[in-house]
Amino acid sequence: MADLCQRLLESMQSAWSAYGNVFPMIEINGERHTLGECNLASLHKLSAPVIVNERSCGQVCLCYDADRFDGWNNDEDVSLLQNIANDLGVWLEREHFSALPRTEITVTERLLDEHVSIAITDKDGRIEYVNDQFCEISKYAAEELIGGNIRILDSNYHAEAFIREMWHTITQGKIWKGEFRNRAKDGSIYWTNTTIMPFLDAAGVPYRYAGIHTEVTEYKEMKQKMEEQVAELARSNDELEQFAYVVTHDLQEPLRAIGSFVQLLKKYCDQQLDERANQLISHVVDGTIRMQMLIDDLLTYAQVNTGQAMIDIDCEKLLHNVLADLSITISESDATITHDKLPVVKGIPFQMIQLFNNLIGNAIKFHGNQPPRIHIGVKEEPSEWIFSVTDNGIGMEEQYLDRIFRVFQRLHSRKEYAGTGIGLAICKKVVDYHKGKIWVKSQLDAGSEFYFTISKNI
Repeated sequence: MADLCQRLLESMQSAWSAYGNVFPMIEINGERHTLGECNLASLHKLSAPVIVNERSCGQVCLCYDADRFDGWNNDEDVSLLQNIANDLGVWLEREHFSALPRTEITVTERLLDEHVSIAITDKDGRIEYVNDQFCEISKYAAEELIGGNIRILDSNYHAEAFIREMWHTITQGKIWKGEFRNRAKDGSIYWTNTTIMPFLDAAGVPYRYAGIHTEVTEYKEMKQKMEEQVAELARSNDELEQFAYVVTHDLQEPLRAIGSFVQLLKKYCDQQLDERANQLISHVVDGTIRMQMLIDDLLTYAQVNTGQAMIDIDCEKLLHNVLADLSITISESDATITHDKLPVVKGIPFQMIQLFNNLIGNAIKFHGNQPPRIHIGVKEEPSEWIFSVTDNGIGMEEQYLDRIFRVFQRLHSRKEYAGTGIGLAICKKVVDYHKGKIWVKSQLDAGSEFYFTISKNI
């Protein structure tokens, strides 16, 4: 260190000899270096800081007697002094690194080689250093890369705007993070998650860049496959919903015609038909009615995921409307329905009506010997609302709790309880569409508690 400072001072003395009474001085970590004895305290000085690892550890100075000195002629002297300080700082950084115990450096290099690839370039992108992992991923030997431009890995995938933005960021002295699609020596393509950090001189200008790269090729391929599968699934769902809508819509007219013609047959031929014929006609009419209900429910199920705008829904008003629609059923069953103060949620109104209607309707339908007692509760959580519909009905055995939300799943015959087996499937689809979940707790002959959540983040 002392020898280097001595040589620098001699060079500085020679460079500024034309100025006369100029005395060079270097201070590093409190240690002062000069060419000889002089009363520096009585002199003025022009100085530049020495930066090591982004911290000032000293200065390079030109000391002069203001009474016998006319001043500096131009900015070249200041720039030259700063360059000397910058070069000294770079040398000190290298000396500090090389002074580390070799075993410590080796362990660090091995650790990095196991997990990331590293490349260091100059300010123009010429490669100065690569580690083993970088060579392994790129399929190039180190001697093929050193001295060449980092653009050797360019796959021509990224748009010019992407590359410009990256260079603009790092040339401004800022860290850049992003993903690169690179081409290896053998022509294969690989992806890296990359962080590029500039090395800055004392003036804040980048003079070197270090890039840390983590290969994410497998992740990118999996992500692309997932996106393709999601797109295909969305397309299939759209086609399925369209098909269900068309089929259910087109089936309604012939069903109505069948029901009407059978009823006309009964009206005009009633005296000519025996009891067995009348029974058969009644079965046909009942069948067409059940088929009509099934088609209507299938149509409703198919329409749940159709694009609708989410709006604010006052659940108090919505429940009032649902209870009005169910008023005859409530009156006939002598049901009592109570509820908590219900909130305003984001959702699709007609779907939320279906949800409440089906759950409350089921609680009334599947009642036991006692009149139905139903309570609609709600609990607020940070990210969602948890609703509950509790009844005192016939309940269910635990083994059936998972299957009741599937399409066409029934636990009772049509003779016992009317229905198509689609109502709870519609409920689940509505809740899923509102980013929630639905489940049930129940005991046979002890009632059921249906729970569903509605997300606040929709």
